Amino acid sequence: MSKKFYIVLLCCLTLLGCQNVQKEQQQDEKSKDADTRTSKDNEEIYYSLKAEEILMEPSGKLFKEYIQEKEFAPNDEYSKADEEVITTYVQEMKDKNTEGWDAKQWANSIVSSLRTNVGATLNPIQDFEVKYEELKLPDGRLLQEVSEEELNEETKKINVAVLIDASGSMKADVPGGNKMTLAKSSIEKFSESLPNYVNISLSVFGHKGTGSDQDKKRSCESIETVYPLKQYEQNKFSHALNSFEASGWTPLASTIELAEKELNKARDNDTKTFIYVVSDGVETCDGDPIQTAKNAKKTITDLTINIIGFDVDDKADRQLKEVAQAGGGEYQSVKNKQELDQQITKNWKESMGKTTWRFWSSGNINDINWASVEMSNNLMSLVNKHNDSRNRENNRMMGALNELVDVKIIDDDMALAISDLLDERTSVIQEFAERISTKKQDEITQTADELKEKIDYITKDLDL
Repeated sequence: MSKKFYIVLLCCLTLLGCQNVQKEQQQDEKSKDADTRTSKDNEEIYYSLKAEEILMEPSGKLFKEYIQEKEFAPNDEYSKADEEVITTYVQEMKDKNTEGWDAKQWANSIVSSLRTNVGATLNPIQDFEVKYEELKLPDGRLLQEVSEEELNEETKKINVAVLIDASGSMKADVPGGNKMTLAKSSIEKFSESLPNYVNISLSVFGHKGTGSDQDKKRSCESIETVYPLKQYEQNKFSHALNSFEASGWTPLASTIELAEKELNKARDNDTKTFIYVVSDGVETCDGDPIQTAKNAKKTITDLTINIIGFDVDDKADRQLKEVAQAGGGEYQSVKNKQELDQQITKNWKESMGKTTWRFWSSGNINDINWASVEMSNNLMSLVNKHNDSRNRENNRMMGALNELVDVKIIDDDMALAISDLLDERTSVIQEFAERISTKKQDEITQTADELKEKIDYITKDLDL
């Protein structure tokens, strides 16, 4: 065999080898293209069957485009959007290589395209605030802040300091009689009606000297506790009331300060304290009764200062109201005997008596019931909104599934397998919704029951 033949044979073998390598490379490229296409068409499974994770998932891509703004629209408007989104989804599947997809891949595709934003309707249920308005007891406490330990305590002692203004202006007459005489009469009626667990003191201010400038110092220093803090004794209390007359200036701030000190010495952890004031004018002894009331409230946190302004002008009306507010109490303005009696012998008395507790109890139980109904209705509105969203989502996905069968993209067996997966996700959402809504409704009911139980416990000995 010639040398030339060997050279030709070698060239042919080399050329053939190159062609085989090229074919192999081309086949590899085709294989890679096929793998890439398969990877793109067979989407990664990423929808969750855990409720907490489902809450974090966004709306489906086609849902956002066709339905989002119409999700809760009336049926006619919603149905048009629903038909459009299903048609669009099925057309996308026709144009897509879905050959070889299993049920999980189909379920993923349907969910990721058509799902609603589940968190948008479930989070408001989870975040629903169960809150009842603050209920203030007649003795000044907030019902919500009364602890179980307090409920099991014996009846608290109540210490009351009554402060009466004996400045010169109290000599004046009003419809029904003389202001000082009327004030003394109403205070005596109030005091004699107190239960025996209430201690009372009586202090008078401005009852010495005159309204003249030269008597100012003496009058402003004339603050006297004429009946020391103890149970009411009629003879001694009447004697104390009759031991002074209206005379000089108005040292209101100093009198509140003295009463606070006396009450503070006499109290313990089981004592509730009140200061009741009858005055017909502003502070005239250079004191600051508003700041004094604030200081007294800081020293005795459960202190309540209630004030009656008796035939006062606008300036006194404003100041006395601010003093009462600073002391955590109430202010009332009266002009005559009838109004004074109404406030002292009725409202003051009933702040610690059965009638106030009776109306307070029935009124607040009624308020609790109405608040409970209102919250339950508001919660149910949120639940219904979620149910509507979930039902429409489920119908939308099943509608798409049925259409895929109709156009023969999938068969009945595949549709059944996909349906089972979609139902599983819907069941997870439904069970979670029922769990959190039931928990909130139980909280509404339980909180209401606890408040009403407190009311019953507090008023159990009042024969209401």
